[in-house]
Amino acid sequence: MTGGRSLSRLRPLVRYGLAVMAPSFVSLAHLVVQLAMLSHVSAAEFGTFAFLMILVQFGYGLSNALISTPYDVHVSRGSSDEAARRTLLVGNLVFALVVGLACLGVGGLLGAGSWIAVFALFATLSMIRWFGRVFNYVRLRPTAAALSDIVYSLVLIALAMLLVYGDRLDGLSISLAFTVATLVALASLGGDFLRAQFGGLRGASLRPYARIWRDQSRWTVLGVTTTEFTSNIHSYLVTLLAGPARFAPISASALFMRPALLSITALTQLERPAIGRALAAGDTGTALATKRRFLLALLCGWVGTLVLAALVIRFRPGLVIKPGFDASEIHLALVLLSAITLIQIWQAPNSLLLQSLGHFRDLSTASIWSCAVSVVGVLAILLVLPPVWSLVGIAIGQFVMAWRLSALVAAWNRGCKGEPAAEPTPAPLPKAAR
Repeated sequence: MTGGRSLSRLRPLVRYGLAVMAPSFVSLAHLVVQLAMLSHVSAAEFGTFAFLMILVQFGYGLSNALISTPYDVHVSRGSSDEAARRTLLVGNLVFALVVGLACLGVGGLLGAGSWIAVFALFATLSMIRWFGRVFNYVRLRPTAAALSDIVYSLVLIALAMLLVYGDRLDGLSISLAFTVATLVALASLGGDFLRAQFGGLRGASLRPYARIWRDQSRWTVLGVTTTEFTSNIHSYLVTLLAGPARFAPISASALFMRPALLSITALTQLERPAIGRALAAGDTGTALATKRRFLLALLCGWVGTLVLAALVIRFRPGLVIKPGFDASEIHLALVLLSAITLIQIWQAPNSLLLQSLGHFRDLSTASIWSCAVSVVGVLAILLVLPPVWSLVGIAIGQFVMAWRLSALVAAWNRGCKGEPAAEPTPAPLPKAAR
């Protein structure tokens, strides 16, 4: 009996261990590769590559909104609508191609070399792999998703080491390394995913997606897009207005926050089915307990990230502070990015709970207002201060979003307990967003 209880207590730890460890390997691989790039490519090329990686991360968020969340809902509810399932699968291929073409176009505008075509291929394959992870999560196979992450990380680091050893690390070679690692990781997601994604789609149509878009995705996409601008508008404005070279110091500092940010994304994927099932069963207690556990795990990851950053800055500052970089800018960026990440950690569990409750319009409304705060704040700061200070505008916008979602969850919780709601009516959407 005692042994059974011990095993049941260990299961959540094992699940979290897999969910955090595997994406952390990915983050570590990206950190190693981009630190190596700092020593081998120009500031402009590094800034361009870092900005394109932000576009790929944005693609993951849009994939969640357009494909992954509807697919999760479809499977979790045991729907027998085969047409909807096939629509989402073919939709994933179309979406992946669109992301690849977007990277190709943006890279061309920023003056990237011929390597941008290979990077665009990586971006396309990366979107397919991202959905493959969700495919396994919703079928309660987190080990398959973790294996894919670990394989991707090991292959990428091995190829990067070969490139560094051969002194051949540049935009083209590193894009090839990312592409090969993604292909190998795709193969490790399992034959059932590959068959579902690439086989049996004959006759599939995107027409049924109109209902999915109307009922769910339109609000989620609006929320994801405004959330992206809330948290990353400085990346777009600094790169487009000041150039990739001025964005390079900020992106170098942001490398340290990758483990914590990737943990947010990975644990969201892990806990979405669990919270969804608990709410569907009317078990609000389990849903809230899962949310609290989610928050605690993210806080632990944040502390670990800060310790790593402090150790590097103290003992190996040359890994990040390259010739031409201002050390004080790097230090300030790290402080501001740490605060922003902490605010995002406060926000993430509440966002997931509200998504599971279907409060997509509330989420979108909060996101629109916080986005407006971030855009105005960043633009105002860029007019009078160096680019690194634009992170202050991001922090303010993120706080507005996190505070609003916390208030919405508190109001829902009071309603569950039968207490009178003290929450004011949400502000209406601006006309342009209706």
